[in-house]
Amino acid sequence: MDFKKNLSDHFKKFSASPFLFVGSGMSRRYLGAENWEELLKRFCKLIGENYTKIRSQADGDMMRIASILAQSYSDKWWDSDIKGGKEDAYSNHLLKMDSPIKIEISDYLKNIHENIREEYHTEIKLLSSSKIDGVITTNWDLFLESIFTEFSVFVGQDGLFSSRNHGIAEIYKIHGCSSEPNSLILTSEDYDRFRKKNPYLSSKLLTIFIEHPIIFLGYSLTDPHILEILEEIVECFPSDKIDALRENIIFVEWSADANEPVLTESIILKTLPVKLIRANSYVQIFEVLSEVKRRIPAHIFRQIKDELYELVVTNDPKGKLYVKEADDLDGTEGQHEFVVGYGAISKIKMSEGIAKQGIVGVTREDIVRDVIFDSGGYQAGSILFDAFPSIIKGQVNIPIYKYLNGAGLISEKGEVNSDGLCDAVKSRIGHGVEKFRPTGYEEKRSRGIPQVQEGIEQLYNAVDFNLFLRMAVFVPPEKVDLSDLESILKAHADDDFSTGERSQFIKIVCAYDFIKYSRRYEIKR
Repeated sequence: MDFKKNLSDHFKKFSASPFLFVGSGMSRRYLGAENWEELLKRFCKLIGENYTKIRSQADGDMMRIASILAQSYSDKWWDSDIKGGKEDAYSNHLLKMDSPIKIEISDYLKNIHENIREEYHTEIKLLSSSKIDGVITTNWDLFLESIFTEFSVFVGQDGLFSSRNHGIAEIYKIHGCSSEPNSLILTSEDYDRFRKKNPYLSSKLLTIFIEHPIIFLGYSLTDPHILEILEEIVECFPSDKIDALRENIIFVEWSADANEPVLTESIILKTLPVKLIRANSYVQIFEVLSEVKRRIPAHIFRQIKDELYELVVTNDPKGKLYVKEADDLDGTEGQHEFVVGYGAISKIKMSEGIAKQGIVGVTREDIVRDVIFDSGGYQAGSILFDAFPSIIKGQVNIPIYKYLNGAGLISEKGEVNSDGLCDAVKSRIGHGVEKFRPTGYEEKRSRGIPQVQEGIEQLYNAVDFNLFLRMAVFVPPEKVDLSDLESILKAHADDDFSTGERSQFIKIVCAYDFIKYSRRYEIKR
């Protein structure tokens, strides 16, 4: 049977969409990221430590190697210049002995998701369009957030038990995240704490494993950490019910010899039957995932669940839920606690009364288009206080200054009144144009292109558009003609970008938003 049809038919056995369980092999494949041992070697070298010596002291145990390195790193970090001022920038994170190395690892990983390897753009674009209900990952980098931009992110094991997770359109980073350095599961002490919570983690994962097909990507069939988690889950099953998991667990194993993907069966943990896909390219797998049928996009369904949760837990006896056609919303202001609109955003009446009750379904893409075309009709306050707390979670880049300015929160001197804003917005205040500029090779390359210093239009006319996407943020703000940039953004807003190109395009929109609305520059038109 044809592989794609075989896999598609398998997914049709389930009433719920798939979950992905993603490991470091995916970051290695798409970003060229190091594996765990290579990462530890890198940070040994930075402080002049002998990795071979530490490995022998730890009897080859990777977690103990990390513990020994963390102690040595802390001692040298505090007594040398390698910290480079990070003790001030990360003062709130310097809480434990191993905080310095976790801060440095997090700082190293913070932009690695932008280094997408050219040969995998097609795969990543298909992955980003996959119809999945969520992602579980042990990875620390921000690659998955950059792919599934509308998903909410929960960090650490505790994130799985948050009252605000709903099991849909969510990313669970069970080994921590580089956005929260102290959350990283790195040392033997970290793993001991992780294992103590494993029964609770397994009980939560069990529900997901029962209801969804789980696709493991970027792991080996012999990965000890994954086998440990699966073993906990298996222990929750009666022995005569183990076969029920046969259909749910799918391991994708990279194989150089697999010219065409093949769906077979295998056994792990000696008794656990699983589906096994051996593949060189993941294109066909992601094509099937992108064709999974879903009536409502996962991130919108999650937002509806989140808002309905708010309605239910509020001890307000006057709370009401009201259903009405979008065309009939006129004259209903003030009657309802919560309004859900699904359909073309332009058909939802953005009257003052409705807007104050919250905007459901607005996405980062809607915000980006509104900044470019000024066509959303949104009230700035509603976006800032109602929409952003939901859609900005886990987002790396999103324009905010149009709404800060529209709400009258920016003074003539460019100072922002942040009272009442959610933490995600507050953390982005002060992000100037330089925040959206990549470092390293791209920065050096920008110095060799004279049109970068001349202006946006000059750069646009001098280089191909792919290079323009990477270089535009290096144009000095005072050389940016907003009319020219606005025209360029409008012309390309609907381009069929790869994931990496889309990320660069949004960075340019963020820079445009900052220059135009932050009130820190004289507008050049």
